[in-house]
Amino acid sequence: MKHRNRNRWLHAGLVLCATLVLTFLAKHYEFPDIQINHVEEITIPGVEGEYEFLFLTDLHLAVKTKEDLGPLGNADVRIAGFSNPQGTVSAKQLPQWISYANQEQVDAVLMGGDMLDYYSDANAVYLKEQMDRLTMPYLFTLGNHDLFSPWEEAVPAESALYELCKGGNTAFQILEYEDFVICAIDNESYQVNEASLAVMKEWLNEHPDKPMILLAHVPFYTEQIEGLKETSIRVWGQPIIIGEGARDTTAVTREFMELVFGAESPVVAVFTGDNHFYYKGNLTDSIPQWVIDPSFAGNGTMIRVRGN
Repeated sequence: MKHRNRNRWLHAGLVLCATLVLTFLAKHYEFPDIQINHVEEITIPGVEGEYEFLFLTDLHLAVKTKEDLGPLGNADVRIAGFSNPQGTVSAKQLPQWISYANQEQVDAVLMGGDMLDYYSDANAVYLKEQMDRLTMPYLFTLGNHDLFSPWEEAVPAESALYELCKGGNTAFQILEYEDFVICAIDNESYQVNEASLAVMKEWLNEHPDKPMILLAHVPFYTEQIEGLKETSIRVWGQPIIIGEGARDTTAVTREFMELVFGAESPVVAVFTGDNHFYYKGNLTDSIPQWVIDPSFAGNGTMIRVRGN
């Protein structure tokens, strides 16, 4: 009898292992060019249930329309430079991310900027068409490459790029849930946008105790996260971050940082990109900041939010 039960358990274990392996292989076959390489946990007291958010940043996608990209060089060479280890360019990875998000039914897709390598109508329209396939909300944070035109063309007011932003507002966007809020602000110029500060003041005045997850393209710097400055200098030759002690800041930037990183701030986490490497550290004793590595390498981050 014992021998027979042991065989049953062995059989059940083998079936479970086979199922898990087949599930993994099926997912890999369906999404061969992308992977979740970080899972970050955020605990917010009072949150009911669990939320999952897919975070992508620095995809640098481009749809070729011209050979010459001016200061960016040849289009084919530039596009090939933003590909994963298998050689799949970022524009071909994006549809897989959209399908993955829909399949996993994440609560929202969050973007940390530089989803485009440079601005063109074709690039903006392609990105908007892909995002329109999502079955859940998304937040599009503006990055410096998203607005950069190698041909020095102005981004038209009716561009699909602005349609990606909630209400067409690049400075301050909100995704609100019952127990917390996700906010995307504009610091793509390596300073905080004046409109971002103004609307943040209004929001915090009306919702002083609502926990906030902050999205921005360029990472912030305080003396408490000194290792980030050292890493940025080692990679880029200069600190590609925002804050006194790292680079000169405007009065608007200083006021914004004092507001959102002060003792009374409801900010519980900050997610950024731009530097093309992964780094986690604390801006203050209670506010962690993640610098997420680039999605053009086939990587995505899953952010899980839950109560305590």
